[in-house]
Amino acid sequence: MDLLDKIDSLIKSDSNKLIIGITGAGGKTTTMIALGQYYRDQGKKVLLSTTTKVQSPRFYNFEVNHVFIDESEFFNHTPKNGESVLFVEKHIMNAKKAIAPRDEILSIITNNYDVVIFEADGARCLPCKIHSDRDPVITKDMNAIIAMVGLSSYGDMAANVVMGENSTQIVDIDYYQNLIDDERGLLKGINENHNAIIFFNQFDLIDDKVADSLKHLKTDYPIVVGSIEKNIMI
Repeated sequence: MDLLDKIDSLIKSDSNKLIIGITGAGGKTTTMIALGQYYRDQGKKVLLSTTTKVQSPRFYNFEVNHVFIDESEFFNHTPKNGESVLFVEKHIMNAKKAIAPRDEILSIITNNYDVVIFEADGARCLPCKIHSDRDPVITKDMNAIIAMVGLSSYGDMAANVVMGENSTQIVDIDYYQNLIDDERGLLKGINENHNAIIFFNQFDLIDDKVADSLKHLKTDYPIVVGSIEKNIMI
């Protein structure tokens, strides 16, 4: 079983529709794109979007069949099986970013799709994150959450690699455990309605001993350690 198969097996829902929120840091966009391709290849109708901000499709390739930044064009489009669509809105102040569709339509944009994948957090390109009161932005419709940590954070000073952190503490296994336990940490916003997993990405940047320790962290949720770019896990 490869990484994407494993993630799929853990987040599947009894519902006919899979609505995924990707939170945390360390490869959210790459994971969204990879999952979008994975489900598209299964013949699903797939929608990619955000509840916060993402890279602008003007500058970033989301590897989808169609890109919409206009509401009317999006709603006039009828998706086909085995097709993926990106729908976001323009960021007026930052051309390199795109923003979430309006709150009023967030719940209805999912209607015609089998799988919807939202990037539901922001981390300013850092591999790890402590949340503020405003995030992550998890909607009531989401039934699966992938909470991410980038392992490029391991061994560095927290203030350098963790958004929202000013500590001089070194990021290690104990730090990751605290990140799981902290109410502002990795699992913020996740509840019993979600099929949730913790995904430690970039495992090729750490040694085998550290990777094995990650799998023994204390949590109620499954832990997956792998590389989304290589679609492999340990």
